[in-house]
Amino acid sequence: MSDESAGADRTGAGALPAPTERARNPFIHSPRGGRTLSALQEPFFRIRPPANFGILTTTGRKSAKPRHRCVRAVLDGDRAYLVMLGPVMTGLPKEQSIAAWLHNVRADPKVRLRVPGGTRAGVAEEITDPVQVARARQVYTTAVKPFDFAECRFHSAGRPTRAKIQRLHQHWFDHGIPVVIDLAPR
Repeated sequence: MSDESAGADRTGAGALPAPTERARNPFIHSPRGGRTLSALQEPFFRIRPPANFGILTTTGRKSAKPRHRCVRAVLDGDRAYLVMLGPVMTGLPKEQSIAAWLHNVRADPKVRLRVPGGTRAGVAEEITDPVQVARARQVYTTAVKPFDFAECRFHSAGRPTRAKIQRLHQHWFDHGIPVVIDLAPR
């Protein structure tokens, strides 16, 4: 997927409106906030990442050092689906809103993903094929685990429900950049 299509709208005809995200939450409206949130979550995720979450390790495109980021990573067999939140969520111009981890994946697609059950090596790529996008959307948006309720509470006001969580994840998927990691067999 090119930078021009970053954040392309993939909403379906029956898409529901996304839950209103908290207006003054600094952790979700800036790249710096996202890095801070990831740094706060990382020690806990290193011990035991919750289901549908993990620590993505990429190689820095400039530094060649390992870079870690806590991400929502939904497993489906030997594949993991992630979404880089798009410019709609950050409020930045498209060229400035691509996350560092995605730039790193574009430069070197070999990654490691710490998920429940261990750390797995894999190869990441942006999803552009419409059939693969549809499969990724179905897997990413329908998987709801206990930690998703806390995540929803953090991102939007009101009581989290399964439907509200799914709408939030649909919004992220439809306005973000989907990525698949083909994980090496255990």
